[in-house]
Amino acid sequence: MIRPAFDPKELEPLGFEPGFMGRGPARPLFNTPITPQENYLMSMRHEKPLWMPMGDGSSMITPAVPDNIARAFVFETEKIPMDNDHVGGLDMFGVDWEYVPTAGGSMVRGGSPKVPDVTEWEKYVTIPDLDAIIDWKTISERNKNYGDPRKALSVTILNGLFERLISFMDMQGAMIALIDEDEQEGVHRLFDKLCDFYDDYIRHYVEYFHVDQVQFHDDWGSQRAPFFSADTVREMLLPYLSRIAASAHKYGCAFELHSCGKNQSLAPLMAEAGVDSWQPQPMNDYEQIYHDVAGQMAVVIPLDRYVTPEMDRVEMEEKLAAFAEQHPYAQASTWTAPEGSAEVLYAVSRKAFCG
Repeated sequence: MIRPAFDPKELEPLGFEPGFMGRGPARPLFNTPITPQENYLMSMRHEKPLWMPMGDGSSMITPAVPDNIARAFVFETEKIPMDNDHVGGLDMFGVDWEYVPTAGGSMVRGGSPKVPDVTEWEKYVTIPDLDAIIDWKTISERNKNYGDPRKALSVTILNGLFERLISFMDMQGAMIALIDEDEQEGVHRLFDKLCDFYDDYIRHYVEYFHVDQVQFHDDWGSQRAPFFSADTVREMLLPYLSRIAASAHKYGCAFELHSCGKNQSLAPLMAEAGVDSWQPQPMNDYEQIYHDVAGQMAVVIPLDRYVTPEMDRVEMEEKLAAFAEQHPYAQASTWTAPEGSAEVLYAVSRKAFCG
């Protein structure tokens, strides 16, 4: 690929867009030499992009399928009111979710786990037939003009492997099942079938929505540490996460893991599984993660770790130029970044990456 040198005219904005989910300052749409989609997907392939992606390269869709309605996480052309009359209820596996307005999301209705014994999970759970329960043609037609055509389209899949196990067994039961030798074989059988399900799920999204990326939700940690050891991840989660990442790649999609918690010690395992990017929460050591996986997995780093609103333009340019030069395989988050930092990072990273 030709890597054109930076031209200051690129900073003449084509327009502006609001921050993601209405957060953060409006972002300028720069006059870029390639589309934000192309640049973003270069980063997801672990190549040096033409500029550092900063949330400008992808749009997210989570259409109104049962899992997303149950979780109150629907982002598509047709707006769904966020109230108990329209969200919550049964997901694709028959788990009952309750919308909690103060939390802005849903929780499994407590008190009666769907799977009381994971060694016999087949008695309680039926793997869904996606064509039987979802009208894919109608939903895709409704969303045929969704998103920005200059950006990659990313679909979010809620309830990853561990999160799905929690939804079946509640937190305590799921945690024990991962380490109890009597239960582990049942977990392996379940995760094996879930991999087949996720493969079919991704195939449908590619066929009907032409998505470029899969964002897979599976929270692995708390504020202080991962929920489980690296050995447990390697034995119980990694073989299956690798299969799901391989499914995404098979269908031509980048694969991003959304995993909350202080999971920095597990970042090398994520990269080993074929994860293309991870956006760690602020309790993690971003520099350590980048050092551990640079060139193997993109790390999304918040700019407010490096620049503050008190900085003048010159100081901000110096800080972000150094940041770009030292982190060519990172992506940046501008949600809480100072106003103007996106423009500065674009310019200095274009110069750093292309001359």
